[in-house]
Amino acid sequence: MSDKKTRITRRDFLNGVSLSLVAAAAPSRALATGGSGAAVPQYYPPLLNGMRGSHAGSFEVAHALVMDGTRPSDYEQLDDTYDLIVVGAGISGLAAAYLYRKQAGADARILILDNHDDFGGHAKRNEFHSRGRTLLGFGGSVNLEQDAMGPAAKSLLEEIGVEFKTLEDAIDPDYALSNAEAPYGLYLGREKFGEDQVVAGAWVQAWAGGGDYRSLIASLNLSEDDKQKLVSLVSGEKDYLADIPPPEKEGYMRSTSYAEFLSERVGLSRLASKLHEPWVRAIFGVGVDSVSVMEAMMLGAPGLSALGLPSEFTQPESSDEAPGYRYPMFPDGNASVARLFVRKLIPGVAPGNSMQDLVTARFDYSKLDRETSPVRIRLNSTAVNVKHHGQDAVDVSYVTGGKAFRVRGKHCILACYNEMIPHLCPELPQAQKENLAYRVKVPFIWANVLLQSGETVRRGGASVYQCPDSFFEIVSHAPPVALGNYRASARPEDPMVIFMGHVPAPAGDGGQSARDLYRLGRARLLRTPFSDYETEIRKQLTGMFGGSGFDAGRDIEAITVNRWSHGYAYEYLDMHDPDWAEGVAPHELARAQFGRISIANSDSEAYAYVQAAIDAAIRAAEEQSGAI
Repeated sequence: MSDKKTRITRRDFLNGVSLSLVAAAAPSRALATGGSGAAVPQYYPPLLNGMRGSHAGSFEVAHALVMDGTRPSDYEQLDDTYDLIVVGAGISGLAAAYLYRKQAGADARILILDNHDDFGGHAKRNEFHSRGRTLLGFGGSVNLEQDAMGPAAKSLLEEIGVEFKTLEDAIDPDYALSNAEAPYGLYLGREKFGEDQVVAGAWVQAWAGGGDYRSLIASLNLSEDDKQKLVSLVSGEKDYLADIPPPEKEGYMRSTSYAEFLSERVGLSRLASKLHEPWVRAIFGVGVDSVSVMEAMMLGAPGLSALGLPSEFTQPESSDEAPGYRYPMFPDGNASVARLFVRKLIPGVAPGNSMQDLVTARFDYSKLDRETSPVRIRLNSTAVNVKHHGQDAVDVSYVTGGKAFRVRGKHCILACYNEMIPHLCPELPQAQKENLAYRVKVPFIWANVLLQSGETVRRGGASVYQCPDSFFEIVSHAPPVALGNYRASARPEDPMVIFMGHVPAPAGDGGQSARDLYRLGRARLLRTPFSDYETEIRKQLTGMFGGSGFDAGRDIEAITVNRWSHGYAYEYLDMHDPDWAEGVAPHELARAQFGRISIANSDSEAYAYVQAAIDAAIRAAEEQSGAI
């Protein structure tokens, strides 16, 4: 997860299948959602509960611009002129500002605008205080995919203070969101499976045909027919694609949904076909009916050994050769990465100088936007127009507190999401606008629930659960990280933060693209009130842990719902996108530099991960610093 699938793993998988087939052919409970945007010492957004992420006040101005073309007719022109204006205070925007400043010098004047009441974009920090303890959770971007990073992104993260080995050692190795091979639990809910059932075990190995997979499958509340067919699928004793010549298997695996394969080839019921869907939905934002067999297998879905592929491809590497994929995590996810950048850009905003002291540092938001600082971060400020002023400057207009302002910069980097850019920058070429609009971001809900005690939840036997066909597809403890002075809850009676992930895109009808489903999910997400999420949280946690003594009315202390209507960057999918040649894919054409305006976001890399955001920032900063 953010975080989601790995580029290295995916490319190795897809390329490996192609090569092997050729070879084979040869033979809160929260009462408040907001908070004042005033820059006073008491202003501390990470502590706010209720509806966060795309919170009230963060999207209305942008929606009016996109839907109705409504923007202010008059602006107050501010006297300030900046060397660089960045639109978007997510990791891309912060990294771009940091890199530009390295090139331009410490005195370079930089303004960063963001429509939210906190910096970090999807790298959102959720902070809770209970019984004298500080507890953290991630509200968006989750982990660092160390092994998928290029040298430039990894070097930059190390430069701002990320110590990868220390982070690896700081987290419980059995936490499945940081170790893809760790055990996890399956929750089969009463409404769909007849009764509530939690089965914890080594499911990663079981789905690959390892360990006592027969006993694990036999324990599930499924029909005997489904159990037998699952065992057959996992064992690899049968080739379900035996009628397809080896050279044509790749085409089948790319063009056929995993749901269709399980239904028509294996004969599984709809419910049994959904056992691995939570990972698929968390990674791709759609279900098994909208991802290919190949994409599902890449995420560890069962059946790889039952496709008649060469054994050298389907057999796992020895442990000596494959030490395991690394996903280091901060206790607040990648919010700490954003905080590291901000502390480098505005040193007085927080004490300390290491990632260890950063975790518990209290940021002084009143110092983000001061006249005396060369770098200023202006929150609650929605950009509405970006336009060149002659050949040597860019005017950026924005709305804050119901008032419209215009500010001038010598350079501009748009670090917001692609779909918004054509509306912000009308002077862009039409072809570039169309490419910017091609991709649709994946909507999702990341909720964090503070429990007064985690004792009943720990009795479930796992730290992470997949919950097929439940409202929240992924449920887990908050990251069990010990870093600096921060310690996650360890004793059973300690308060605990529970993470719950919901993907709103509906099931496909066969004629809809993933982008269609994302749009439908976005609409569903925006019209769902906080109270409905609270109801679902209480109901599902009771179903999962009620048998262990969980009582929602007694145990839930606070709820923070991170709503991301424009969430993770769109990644091209086998069944929904052409196989573009390098250099002509929509994201590549969309990110072209336009005069003194550059684009930096994970959308521009078609990859929803921190390293993509940083790679985009490196490119954009080089484009603009080249004109200094």
